[in-house]
Amino acid sequence: MKRAATAVSALLIAAVFLAVIVGVARRYLFGAPLVWIDELTTVLFIWAIFWTAAFVVGNREHVSFDLLYGVLPEGPRRIVSLVAAAAVGLVLLAALPKIGGYIAFLWRERTPALQWRLDYVYVCFALFIAAAGVRFLVQAGQLLKRHWREYL
Repeated sequence: MKRAATAVSALLIAAVFLAVIVGVARRYLFGAPLVWIDELTTVLFIWAIFWTAAFVVGNREHVSFDLLYGVLPEGPRRIVSLVAAAAVGLVLLAALPKIGGYIAFLWRERTPALQWRLDYVYVCFALFIAAAGVRFLVQAGQLLKRHWREYL
């Protein structure tokens, strides 16, 4: 599953790169800019960021502020991690219906050049929120296991 998600991320980034190259070439080499290429690049980049953050980048690889967390002994660190992971996971999943409702509302709007529905463009955000919420709850569950030290 992780390999497939990584492959999708790589394809999205490659598509962004290709779109940028095509856009630059059309604008500066041929003097005929493509109106829609910037929009395509933006949508691909949005999808690449949220897809990769949701399905490829692990919790430990995300930016964190752990100045106080780092000085705690192992036991309290486990408790802080468990409470934080459970709270964040529950909050993200609790927000999902409202986020989904707003994204569904966006079907009325379209992108300027390609005329893509905005609900299709931004559904990746709901995927990100759902995946992140589940990931945090899984992390909280792992901290309840006997070998919890592996998950700190």
